[in-house]
Amino acid sequence: MPTYTYQCDNCGEFEISQSMSETPLDACPQCGEAVKRVIAAGGSFIMKGKGSSLNCGQESPCCGRETRCDKPPCGK
Repeated sequence: MPTYTYQCDNCGEFEISQSMSETPLDACPQCGEAVKRVIAAGGSFIMKGKGSSLNCGQESPCCGRETRCDKPPCGK
C-alpha cells in the first residue's frame, strides 16, 4: 500500500498509508482542517544478492556458484 504525504496548515506534514483506490484525504485527522496532498519524488530501489547482473565481473560469479564459470550468462 502506498504512503502519501499530506500538508496541514495547522499540524504540518504527515504521512498516511492508503490504497490507490481510496479517495485522497480532504481533512486533517488531528484537527479537521483542510489538507493538501504533497507530490513527492519517486522512490528507488537497489538490487542486492546473488544472481544480480550488478555482481558480474566481481569476486562472486553472476550465477552464484562457488567457482567462476567459463562463460557466465552475462557475457563478462
